[in-house]
Amino acid sequence: MKSQAVSGRSFAVVEVSREPAAVLAVWEELEAIAPVSIYQTRAFLIPWLETLGAARKIAPLFIAAKNHDGAPVMLLCLGIRAVGPLRIASFLGDKAANFDMPLWRQDVAWTRKDLEALLHHAVSLLGPAAPDVFALREQPLEWRGIRNPIALLPHQPSPNVVPAAKLEADSKRYFASRLSSNARRKLRQHEARLTHLLGRVALIRNDTAARADAILGAFFAQRTVRFRQQGINADYSDPAMQAFWTRLARPSSTPAALEFYGLSAGGTIIATAAGATHGGHFSGAVNSIDTRPEIARLSPGTLLFNKLIALQCEKKVEGFDGGPGEALYKMRYCDQVIGLFDVFVPVRFKGRVFASLRASSLRLKRAIKKNRRLFESIRSIKRRLHARRFGAEMIED
Repeated sequence: MKSQAVSGRSFAVVEVSREPAAVLAVWEELEAIAPVSIYQTRAFLIPWLETLGAARKIAPLFIAAKNHDGAPVMLLCLGIRAVGPLRIASFLGDKAANFDMPLWRQDVAWTRKDLEALLHHAVSLLGPAAPDVFALREQPLEWRGIRNPIALLPHQPSPNVVPAAKLEADSKRYFASRLSSNARRKLRQHEARLTHLLGRVALIRNDTAARADAILGAFFAQRTVRFRQQGINADYSDPAMQAFWTRLARPSSTPAALEFYGLSAGGTIIATAAGATHGGHFSGAVNSIDTRPEIARLSPGTLLFNKLIALQCEKKVEGFDGGPGEALYKMRYCDQVIGLFDVFVPVRFKGRVFASLRASSLRLKRAIKKNRRLFESIRSIKRRLHARRFGAEMIED
């Protein structure tokens, strides 16, 4: 660990560490009080570092700011990856974390100059090992009603937003306010048809190792098929990928970090979904569905989503999000959106070039996503080209 004293700022000391063990006490303290999600917790990020992070050769970088009394006021959990000659520092978790942010004390008044000084001092401490650019992407502008201090830095909107909702204890009243009577009736009909086709429909959870393994097996298989059909480059048969999700989902000596659910019909798991609650807010992490046409047309994913939200209502969870992306099934249940933003802070000239190109490409991506007709046309073309190349069956969302 290296540290440097600072004067005239909202913090007095900057520390940089390359090992999680060196910041566990700081992490634990801020995790308990900071307005953050499950994706910033030790339970999520340490397994990621030890599996996917290690496999992808991500070098951890923790930047901590402390006050005059030695109490932590901010922690950035980052990782540096090499892309050719470029060294890029990003939040830990990569695509497994649906959104990112620092851990910070709410009672500290941050300024743009404070944040710039924090990164400047960190770069100074790192010397030649410093990244060429900080790419701090997909951060919420605010979380649980509290402004993200990183938004004080120059930023741009991310391509995605996160559908969200404030839940009610009475799930029936909640659904009545979100879904039409026709939509609710259609879901009941789909569940009845699934029961007739396969057997009784039930929600199961990873509360035992056996059930966790059954849900994980279906999740990996369904995710692999779905991504192959959509031409998405993500290998869920990869040992590191499977090890990560298994670490989070399989109960051992400590409770599982993620709630992993399966929609079972006659004993066959036809959809899965995972997420976790932190600070009274449930964040949906990943999901999958059985893409066989006779099953997919009966909306197994939406049925599971419906049951998952009902369960969170029963548990008195206050907030809910379905992860980034404005899929129709999410927007039906969520009447709010969490805006995300991207920040690029170049350190060296090559980092400045990368930041400019990457920011431009993300602005283009956002423009395409905002044009629904253009976005769907491009996605349809990609799917058809992929299906023609690999002979994959086309399944519509």
